[in-house]
Formats: sequence, C-alpha cells, structure tokens
Amino acid sequence: MIRTTPSAGLAIALAISTPLAASDLNSGANIYRMHCAQCHGVNGRSVMAGAPDFDRPDSLLKPDDSLLSRIQSGKNACPAYRGILSEQKIFDVIAFIRTLGI
Repeated sequence: MIRTTPSAGLAIALAISTPLAASDLNSGANIYRMHCAQCHGVNGRSVMAGAPDFDRPDSLLKPDDSLLSRIQSGKNACPAYRGILSEQKIFDVIAFIRTLGI
C-alpha cells in the first residue's frame, strides 16, 4: 500500500485531470535526465541552489498547464524550452516528475 499525504493526493488528482493521460513516462524520464537532472537531481532532489525539489509532491501542486508555461518560459538559471521541446514532450516530463515524490 502506498501512503500519500493530503498534498500528494491533490497532486495526483491534478495529474489525473489534465492532459497527462496521453503522456509517455519513459520519454519524460529520458528528457528529464538529459535536460533537468543536472540541476533538479536524478531523483528530483535539487542539487543546485534555488532549483525546486521534485521529490516532494507539494512542490508540484500547480496544474499541468501552469507547469507547462513555466518550463516553456524558463526561470532564473533554468532555460526556456519553448521551441526546443514540444508541448507533448514537456507534458511527458511533467508526468515523470510527478512520479518522483510518490
């Protein structure tokens, strides 16, 4: 049995109610390792100051569209991925990072 906190349950509910149903976790994991792990950590635990931890579900309580926009626009040291990764590939990454805190 997997124990979840109330915030983990909310994160899961948000993931279920968005375009992630068609996401490819393997693709998301590969893209994450290639573009994100050097700052956000292989397991979602930040290795760079200021980079969000993805191993805690409460860090991902935003809707997928909001996370999509953030990834497309970039922030601080994180580059913008608009035009580099398709929306579908970004949704694949979002689906993958939502699994890190479970």
